[in-house]
Amino acid sequence: MVLLVVLVGAGAFLAYENTLPTTLNTNIKNGQKDIPTDGSFVFKFSRSVSIDALRSAVSLNPTADGAVTAVSGQTQYAWTPSKPLTELTTYTLTMRSITDTGHHSVGGGRWSFTTIIIPRVIAITAADGSPLKDGNELDPSATMKLTFNDTMEPTTIKVTAGSQIMPLKWAADDKSATFSTAGMASGPLMVQIAPGGRDQSGHLVPAAFSLKTGIYWHDREHTTSLRYPALIQIPNDSFARDQNGLQAADVIFEYVAEGGITRLTAIYQNAPDLIGPMRSARFISLKIGRHYKGLLFQSGESQATRSRAASDPTPQFFDQVGFQYRTGARVAPDNLMINGNRVLAAEELFSIPNYTLPKVRPSLSGGTAVSTLNVDEHYSTYTYDAATGTYTKKEEGHAYVDASLRQPLRMEMVMVLHTRSQLMNVGDGHGAYIHDYDLDTSGRFDVLYKGQQYSGTWMSNDSHGPLVFTLDNGQPVTLPPGLVWIDVTG
Repeated sequence: MVLLVVLVGAGAFLAYENTLPTTLNTNIKNGQKDIPTDGSFVFKFSRSVSIDALRSAVSLNPTADGAVTAVSGQTQYAWTPSKPLTELTTYTLTMRSITDTGHHSVGGGRWSFTTIIIPRVIAITAADGSPLKDGNELDPSATMKLTFNDTMEPTTIKVTAGSQIMPLKWAADDKSATFSTAGMASGPLMVQIAPGGRDQSGHLVPAAFSLKTGIYWHDREHTTSLRYPALIQIPNDSFARDQNGLQAADVIFEYVAEGGITRLTAIYQNAPDLIGPMRSARFISLKIGRHYKGLLFQSGESQATRSRAASDPTPQFFDQVGFQYRTGARVAPDNLMINGNRVLAAEELFSIPNYTLPKVRPSLSGGTAVSTLNVDEHYSTYTYDAATGTYTKKEEGHAYVDASLRQPLRMEMVMVLHTRSQLMNVGDGHGAYIHDYDLDTSGRFDVLYKGQQYSGTWMSNDSHGPLVFTLDNGQPVTLPPGLVWIDVTG
């Protein structure tokens, strides 16, 4: 009799429970803040609910694409956005009333929540507004601007450039700040945000922002891009100075031509608007042209050089009306000039394969601090300017200037290439004896870069390829962007 009462009581309870609606619990509460932008909204039902019924009942405002997927059977589902929701935005998720698979009522609901914001740098730009990215280079004393995605707490943001903490100038809305590299040494530079920064709501800035850049002096003049190098013969006596267009050269070889007077072979991958004056080639010019796969521009040619060119061919372009021209601004014979667009037009006449000079900023170690170097054979002195990371040049006491820019000539790297030379008695009007330099075997070199001096060995691994430079410690020396000056000494 007692057992019957219990069974009747249990049955009555089950019957009563079956009249109750299906309950719903969620993992997010109405009004909750700092919800992850890629998080899921989880529905937990007390009875089985079909996924199709739930899908048709769920909506989000503001609208965002998402999908309902099963988590556990038919009682637990998750709505997940297809892509991260907008940061620091209030959304309302609505589910209208539905019925479960047993036809029980399931009450709907509305849940408002606000997504979290992770404060971070969304842009770093130069003073002109152009975006900066790893590998970009800055001019000395450059200004950079950091832009954040949120209103920041300025006193908590620490920006380091190299080893220095940078003073920041904040905009009125505290969403951006500028700083300058004025006074910083030339060379590679890492910009980072130190950990501990936060926005005005207390959200922390991940210590993940960094920019790998460098402070380097740049030549900003207009140039014409060439398909392959142009090698232009430029006199270097006192009557020819100051020359036009030297600053835009990639590499300039200087060597004694005859009688103690030096000549230049200037190699251009991008030709400036005015180059010159121009003079004739020498034996070494032919070798440089062969190694650096270009077209040799010159004025005339001696019989001795012509004979050598026949046995050691290098494509050559001689003085030709419509390309080079004589200017009244200089005294003959040092008045033959050429413009950048005419250099390109001359190159189009030759079927020379496209070739770009390899230029990569070197990473060197083990040098000795040297601020001044004399090259006695060329009566030259090179002096390091730490503010720009470049070298200036004096020859016979004359400070070199690019005549077009009216600015001191600035060299990114200076190299003294030691090799064997011989005087050749040619008797063709060049003072009887001319110099012939070996550029096809190997020898020693000294290099100046960023205030440091290094030594090593140069080598010609390929008679029709660039010279290879290696320090005594085994490090390769690449030629950096900018003007590289190479003094060839015997």
